[in-house]
Amino acid sequence: MKIPIIDIAPLVIPDHNTKLIRETGDEIREACRSVGFFYIKNHQIPQSHIDSLIPLVHAFFNLSLEEKMKIHISKSDIFRGYTPLGKELTNDKYDWHECVDFGPSSNISKKNNIKKLVGPNQWPKNQNKFKMVLEKHYDLMNSLGKRITQGLSISLGLSKNYFLPFMNKSHSYMRVSNYPPLENKKNIDHGIGSHIDYGFLTILLQDNISGLEIKNSDDEWFSAPIIPGTFLINIGHMIQRWTNDYYRATIHRVVSPKDKARCSIPFFFEPNFDTVVEPLEKYCSEDNPARYKPIHFGNYLERTFKTSYSSIID
Repeated sequence: MKIPIIDIAPLVIPDHNTKLIRETGDEIREACRSVGFFYIKNHQIPQSHIDSLIPLVHAFFNLSLEEKMKIHISKSDIFRGYTPLGKELTNDKYDWHECVDFGPSSNISKKNNIKKLVGPNQWPKNQNKFKMVLEKHYDLMNSLGKRITQGLSISLGLSKNYFLPFMNKSHSYMRVSNYPPLENKKNIDHGIGSHIDYGFLTILLQDNISGLEIKNSDDEWFSAPIIPGTFLINIGHMIQRWTNDYYRATIHRVVSPKDKARCSIPFFFEPNFDTVVEPLEKYCSEDNPARYKPIHFGNYLERTFKTSYSSIID
């Protein structure tokens, strides 16, 4: 299995001609139909930003457990903060990674905000640069996610901004993850066990240690190589539902490294909290009826988080 590399300059640089934009959409369609993953290059995210980000993430995970536990996820009402090694569940097995989750932020913990999973993120003390660079990354990825979504719209034969009303207040999440070498512990599977992503699309930045594996249609696992200067994109369950399985999310996992920890920063670009996702009429017919019922994205998101964090959040 080969994961294609797509030049998305026509989507992110103004005034590109419509022919190039259409050709980019065609490449995205082919990638989504055949693999469900693709790399993007010429994305206009400064390399200087990426170069500053990875060392800060490594430095955070090198802090003492006591220091990291000060922002433990149980101290948040909205699933934000640090999750220690072996505490997150995938397929009823624990994952061998530690991570910090960030989401749509507000400094006010109003009841209505909390109900919609909006509120303050947790940040480590005396790590101001970590906070500043990650907040910048969140904004950059949110903008990039909108551009990739336009490409996905074009790939589906829809107007470029078709999904915009469903994404204009995107309820996106960012995670920083650390995967140390696997220890022989009970009920631990991989860095992350096999799964599909719950949301719309994922934008992944990795350090220089591989570990992500993708399952093909013959149930064989293939490694996704590290390609400097790119992000790795994969489509999630929400676009599968919207397209009535025309695009399908691909099963993947993270295999623990052998001797050196691996860091990654996935950004989950998502619909608005109150978006209702249901199969588009274009992808339904008498011979191919809707395979999914309408689903409220925010309610689905909360159920997903409660399952994933069931062992550490009451």
